[in-house]
Amino acid sequence: MNRVKQWLLLFLAAVWLMACGCGAQETAEPVRESVPAASPSEPEPVNGLIREGDSLTYWKDGTPEAFAPGVQEIDGKAYYVESDGETVCGLQNQTAQASDGCRYYFEDDSSLRRFGAGFTELPDGVYYVENDGYALAAFSEETAVLDGARYAFDSEGRVLSFEAGVQEIFGKLYLLPESGSAIPLYGEGTLLRGLDLYYVQADGSLLADSDVGYLHFGSDGRYTSGNEILDADVAGLFAACLTGGEVDTEEMLRAAYTYIRDNFKYLSMDHQEAGSTDWAEDSALKFFELGKGNCYCWAATVAYCARQLGYQAYVVAGWESNPENDHAWTMIDWPDGETYLFDAQLEYAYWYMFSGKPKIDMFKASGDGSTYNGFAFYFP
Repeated sequence: MNRVKQWLLLFLAAVWLMACGCGAQETAEPVRESVPAASPSEPEPVNGLIREGDSLTYWKDGTPEAFAPGVQEIDGKAYYVESDGETVCGLQNQTAQASDGCRYYFEDDSSLRRFGAGFTELPDGVYYVENDGYALAAFSEETAVLDGARYAFDSEGRVLSFEAGVQEIFGKLYLLPESGSAIPLYGEGTLLRGLDLYYVQADGSLLADSDVGYLHFGSDGRYTSGNEILDADVAGLFAACLTGGEVDTEEMLRAAYTYIRDNFKYLSMDHQEAGSTDWAEDSALKFFELGKGNCYCWAATVAYCARQLGYQAYVVAGWESNPENDHAWTMIDWPDGETYLFDAQLEYAYWYMFSGKPKIDMFKASGDGSTYNGFAFYFP
């Protein structure tokens, strides 16, 4: 009885505890302190040159800075600012033409290199600077006289170099005595280099395919008689008579004249019509071929030798002493403005053909238009 009673009391107690638990109020979760979310930090303002490919922009406190177009100093260095005023040219390690038409050299950081006046060598060639500053001279496929010589420039403004000799530059011929860039400033007129004769025009180029008086200049700028065989004969004569000690063309002409007098012989041949000149080339060729000839051959050969040296020489077919004595001689319009007579055949006759006659000198004989060194010349 007691055990039953104990079990009953325990059952009642358990029921009562369950009833109390169901009716109790739920305990609230603890309140946690709320922390506001962190806001993103503000970026530092952008300052200085910022590169975007071949362009730069200068930022100041996060805003693009504007400049006047052209060369401007930025942070102690010179840069080129494009026409929009904000874009800075960002080319590096090269020469380039900017929108203002000037050429500049852009350093590794795109700043401009400053130059002193004169020639300057850059990685891609030699350029010329006209005035102290940043701009290179804007020459383009042209020649220009600088520092006492002429120079040629390519389309990029670089100085061109050439081998020695006659060179074609932009459609004109120039003579360079040695390899290099400088073309000497020859004066206008004939120019003799060795036995090559040229004619320098006012612009410094060589005359080609044209005549100056009695002188013809071929496509290569050199004087030519128009006959390659005759040119070679004349060159051979000079090679035989020149010693190298001659200091001017008059001495060279005297040497050729004397050589002709002393080394050729007289041969009677057909005479030419008074006043005619078309016989000169054939007469000179025959003279060289035979080593002898008549007065027409002598006159023509002296004339071609004189022309090779740049003299305005021509032949005359007339008569001497009397109208029955057909004769030919050479006349030269001398650089001093006078015209002189040269008669190698007549001098030869008095030296070698006429016994007992005095030796005469008919080289550069002056006269009054008919009488030269005592001899009467009749001009047709």
